[in-house]
Amino acid sequence: MTPLARNADPRAPRTHARSAPLARAVGLACVALAVGCGAGTAVCGSPVAVDPGLRATARDVEPILARACALGGCHLRVPGAGGLVLALTSAAWTAAVVGVRAHANPAMDLVAPGHPERSWLVGKLDGAFCGATCDPGVGCGAAMPFGEPLPPAERAIIVAWIRDGAR
Repeated sequence: MTPLARNADPRAPRTHARSAPLARAVGLACVALAVGCGAGTAVCGSPVAVDPGLRATARDVEPILARACALGGCHLRVPGAGGLVLALTSAAWTAAVVGVRAHANPAMDLVAPGHPERSWLVGKLDGAFCGATCDPGVGCGAAMPFGEPLPPAERAIIVAWIRDGAR
């Protein structure tokens, strides 16, 4: 038996019998990416629970961002993914995120002091893009950091820092 299968139409190109499931999977992945990264996407993440007593400062957040966001080079130097560069060698890195409009979602600040629910950074960390109005030319992007999400305890520190005024 040959590994090649012929479609019903003799003029149709010959395909490998095992290639159809792969092609279908690739097609579904492309659709999922298009939906997950487009404007008005319905991709919802799960927000992290934050203990109301947890307090955090920029000093608590900096090592998390250094390891998870800048170390791999994504936000280490110009141009930086999404136009964001985190100069974590000085305390000035907060100026790059606090009160700065998000490139992908100009309706939100990257960090809105006192308002984690209105901070694009939290949405990116949670992978929560439900109802997000992203720039159609850019899309929402993917949940951050790429690969493995931050542990809930580290996400909670970032949320607490924002909730406490991002100081």
